[in-house]
Amino acid sequence: MFNVPILAMHPQSIKGKIKGAILASNGEKSLMKVITVLNEKGGVGKTTMTMTVSAGLAIMGYRVLVIDADPQAHLTISFGVDKQYSLYDLLVRDAEFSDKNIVHAIPPEVYAMPSSEMKTDKGRLFLIPGNKETRLISQALENNLFAIRNRLAELERADLVDAVIFDTSPTPSNFHALIYLATHHILYPTEVTYLSFDGLVASIQSTTGYSEQKKKSGLEGIKLTGIIPTKFRHNLLEHQEKFASLKKGFGDLVWQPMPMSVVWEEALARRRSIFSYAYDHPAASNAWKIVRKAKEKIFDE
Repeated sequence: MFNVPILAMHPQSIKGKIKGAILASNGEKSLMKVITVLNEKGGVGKTTMTMTVSAGLAIMGYRVLVIDADPQAHLTISFGVDKQYSLYDLLVRDAEFSDKNIVHAIPPEVYAMPSSEMKTDKGRLFLIPGNKETRLISQALENNLFAIRNRLAELERADLVDAVIFDTSPTPSNFHALIYLATHHILYPTEVTYLSFDGLVASIQSTTGYSEQKKKSGLEGIKLTGIIPTKFRHNLLEHQEKFASLKKGFGDLVWQPMPMSVVWEEALARRRSIFSYAYDHPAASNAWKIVRKAKEKIFDE
């Protein structure tokens, strides 16, 4: 067992632990997709991105579970659910997924278009809320690196969800390492600013090391699936230049930018997804393109 924080060490130092994973998959791809929304810089739109992609996939007919892994629990309240220690109970107190107040079903009116043409009968959206106790999870699980991976495997074996999406804290922690060991895909929202780029680079460096070590140990690696510029202003030369720099450095990994609009804040304030709150707004149209891209990269490739 480790006597120092996991993230204080290089991913190489958890090699033995990975090889001893109970649920080692020998590199086989999982049917249930685990997606983490990440950037080691706050305020770049991680919660908005998590809410948007999860809502869109549910509208498309997927069974989606979102997990609020940020102690601030902004995703939780954005879905109209009170902050609570559901995630802590699941991982530390070994609560069952079926226990009261662990998994919350999100009503379609919160995330889907108010249109009879949208078929949401097959798709479902669920939430595991969090609160300030979330920051205590890594300490409680310091000797159980595969706690998250193993709990999510229960859902996959029972064929209960198609996708799990984590909203994460911008501050690196031991908890991130546990999430990485369960993750298949990473989405990186980023503003087109210097500080956001710094957070992006730090995030990519962290996950790349864990991905390589997972693959060497027979587990499915972590795929850098998309970099999504947020709060983009087409009329700002700086944004245009930074976007061009992103494209030059990462090529097709950079998706179309999500333009700045006050409608995003309005939707969050009303505890609605952009599709529910303003489905006919250009922002919703842009968001839908992001969701379609996510589906293509995560489920179709």
